[in-house]
Amino acid sequence: MNRGNHTHIIPPPPFKKGEFYLTRKVLTSYLRGLGGLSLIIVFSISSYAQSISKDTLKIQEVQVSAKRPVDEIGLVKTTIDTSIVKTSESESLSELISENSNIFVKSAGRGALATVSFRGTSASHTDVLWNGMTIKSPMLGQVDFSKIPMFFIDDVSLLHGGASIQSSSGALGGSIQIDNKPNWDNKFALKFKQGFGSYTTINDYLQIDLGNKKIQSKTRLFYNYSKNDFEFVNKRNADIDPNTGELIFPTQKNKNAEYLQYGLLQEVYIRFAQKYALSVKYWGQQSDRDIPRLITYEGNDYSNISQLNENTHRIIADISRFGKHSKFNFSSGFVYSNMEFIMKNYVSGKGYYNTLYSINESKSSYNKLSYAYRFSEKTKISFNYEFNYHDVLSEDSIQNQGYLENRIENMFFLSWNQTITKQLSSVIMLRQNFIDNNTVPLIPYLGLDYRLWKTYNLYAKASFSRNYRYPTLNDLYFQPGGNINLKPEQGWTTDFSLSSKIQIKKINIETSATAFYTDINNWIIWEPSTQGYWSPRNVKRVIAKGLELHFNTSFKLAKVRFKFNTNYSYTSSVNMDKETAWDDDSYGKQLMYVPVHSFNLFAQAFWKGYSLTYQNNSYGERFITSSNNVNKRDVLYPYFMNNLALGKDFKIKHIRFNLNFKIYNLFNEEYRSILHRAMPRQNYLLSLKISIS
Repeated sequence: MNRGNHTHIIPPPPFKKGEFYLTRKVLTSYLRGLGGLSLIIVFSISSYAQSISKDTLKIQEVQVSAKRPVDEIGLVKTTIDTSIVKTSESESLSELISENSNIFVKSAGRGALATVSFRGTSASHTDVLWNGMTIKSPMLGQVDFSKIPMFFIDDVSLLHGGASIQSSSGALGGSIQIDNKPNWDNKFALKFKQGFGSYTTINDYLQIDLGNKKIQSKTRLFYNYSKNDFEFVNKRNADIDPNTGELIFPTQKNKNAEYLQYGLLQEVYIRFAQKYALSVKYWGQQSDRDIPRLITYEGNDYSNISQLNENTHRIIADISRFGKHSKFNFSSGFVYSNMEFIMKNYVSGKGYYNTLYSINESKSSYNKLSYAYRFSEKTKISFNYEFNYHDVLSEDSIQNQGYLENRIENMFFLSWNQTITKQLSSVIMLRQNFIDNNTVPLIPYLGLDYRLWKTYNLYAKASFSRNYRYPTLNDLYFQPGGNINLKPEQGWTTDFSLSSKIQIKKINIETSATAFYTDINNWIIWEPSTQGYWSPRNVKRVIAKGLELHFNTSFKLAKVRFKFNTNYSYTSSVNMDKETAWDDDSYGKQLMYVPVHSFNLFAQAFWKGYSLTYQNNSYGERFITSSNNVNKRDVLYPYFMNNLALGKDFKIKHIRFNLNFKIYNLFNEEYRSILHRAMPRQNYLLSLKISIS
């Protein structure tokens, strides 16, 4: 279509910033050659491995690699390899999750909002817990994964489906646990990492560890900045060639997309009187980012300028007492968040003025008391009580509207782990919640483990559970659009899985296959209203079902060490609400933005201090209409994202160095994660890490 003529205005004074120039053509050509050479190396190593693996696979000896933790009986749980966590320390949690798990991540671009869909559910159906304390917003009920730096995380694990009630309630899809841990063998350690990348990207990381056998201190700081002004071909706005009548798609820059994040994580761990342990952790972070316009925007460069700024403080204190057969724990935490959203336009002769200015402030207190007692090697009982308080202020000073509300939560939890026979074990969990003056129905969970084959550590797991999610404060009270008549979401989930962890000589193999079925009633969705704003309502029924496959192996051939981790998911998440309008054809259709097929692969090879890492992240098509319209404008096509990194470790006296060069979007894929949001093509990051210990 033809673009409309732009209104002539007097531009505002330019804001000068440092520029970053690259000889893009030469550098791109060189790096593509390097990428091709790296793939040849991978192929050569793989061929070599295959040539000698025939003898290796004939070995019959099988060893069980580890003993199952009693707390994981009857649960579908995935723990991401710590070496992969360390490899991803320059990235956000959204990138780690999308590349190494069965969870689909919906990203609005580099440094922009990233939310997840766990087992075909929505972003608000996944909980995130930091050292046992939820960090999801009491307003939105969800987490922006792009704001969680991997540099601040030591361990990442996933609880699938109903298993999430072990740590929280309302996570109909599952929960993600991120944890920090001390190193009691450490006396002093220092780590500094500097990174430079495309689009004026600068990353800085610093970690200082001090301590002894009784007290440990760990301090981490990070700073991430990017101008984020990549180029893209805009296929949603076009000019018409006056001679031929053909559409001309312009090449544009991603404007108003700059972002800045920085933060501090301070941890202190103390052990005393042999039976007691105390820890205090503080996480403070500032995030400022401009929000680029949609690629369909046809106005001038001085209108609809949006910015989102967020300041967050989290602190949690934890004390534990260890008895001969018991453990007592008390933790108390506080989270403060202040989010500011601004949209402004420029008026000639007057300057900029705000068309939107909203402030959202939340304060949450979390308190948890837990006790666990092991009667014998076969029986363990745990009890938790939680008291949480939330206070939220949301206001728009331009529209002069908002709300001020609070919420009180009392939650009780009981679990009983029982080994019935040598092959069969079980877990029963019960959760009872009281939210304000409302009683949430009892949430039960039953899980069974059966050892099918001791030699290969092969287990079958089955579980059945119910779950409830109470509407968030925004769901109920947001102005305009909140719906105080919303019902809590409720549903039941069943799982069946087969898993195995074995070691054949020096080859470690971990596999699992899980089938799941989730039936949810009163699903809450936000949609446009006849009054011109968005409002939530309950959908009668959604059924999510599918299959999760996981394979992980590590081994050594000659002097080369290999690590492979791969996941595949088939997810059918369908609207089964029959009580729809006569012209609504969303019944029986896949939910928006949920891919049916997703796959990822992490492969790594080490040789004489060199490392080669390859990552693939693939998603099938995603519909952006509830009716699953196959029109080109209503479908996001499948994409296959590939990243490649080459690293080198070396040591000079007592100082260790790691030099790493990473290529994102190796094959220069053109893709979209969200409709009308531009994504970068091939780009690069060079980093150097210095470690002293």
